[in-house]
Amino acid sequence: MWLGRFLLWLLGPAIRLLVRVKVVGYDNLPPVGEPLVLCSNHISNWDPVVLLVIQRKRPIHFMAKAELFKNRLFSWFIGKQFGAFAVHRGTGDTGAIDTAKRIVSEGKIMGIFPEGTRSRDGKLMRAKSDAALIVAQTGATVQPVAVVARNQRVRLFRRTLFVYGKPLTPAELHLDGDTPDIRFASRRLMEVIGDLIEQHRAEVEA
Repeated sequence: MWLGRFLLWLLGPAIRLLVRVKVVGYDNLPPVGEPLVLCSNHISNWDPVVLLVIQRKRPIHFMAKAELFKNRLFSWFIGKQFGAFAVHRGTGDTGAIDTAKRIVSEGKIMGIFPEGTRSRDGKLMRAKSDAALIVAQTGATVQPVAVVARNQRVRLFRRTLFVYGKPLTPAELHLDGDTPDIRFASRRLMEVIGDLIEQHRAEVEA
């Protein structure tokens, strides 16, 4: 992953300038080594790129749609250099879940967009079950992140906030114990991200 780390170091300042990135609440991120799943809303193709730049010293291993891995060169680039791995959406991809569990168990940051795809209109969608399943099976802490932009559309040279909220424990999401409530956790996670968006919306609408 040396090439990916180098590119993030080299291009990071330019990316932050292009998207006018402002990071809020980064101190909320749990300490290194704690099992962690980072969950963010997804409103533009810039989202994973900026999150990787923000987390340059603590890489994120993103679960990404399998379609991105069809091109062998691009697959090598995002997989080998940036740690992304494929998930076949809508198929109950147990292999992807197993990969995510391994990443979490190794103390790395596993990243996922719970909605499963990019929102075309910027509005929050319902979360898929993948994030909650991973947390239920690993006991990982959830780091919610809200991407906040004017009208929830990321535009070059217009401020975009990446807001790190308070971490959520499996217990807070009703994912501890023998009967984890996947539906509650998925709904609650998006509520938390939605609250973060509302709390900071005025900062980008001005």
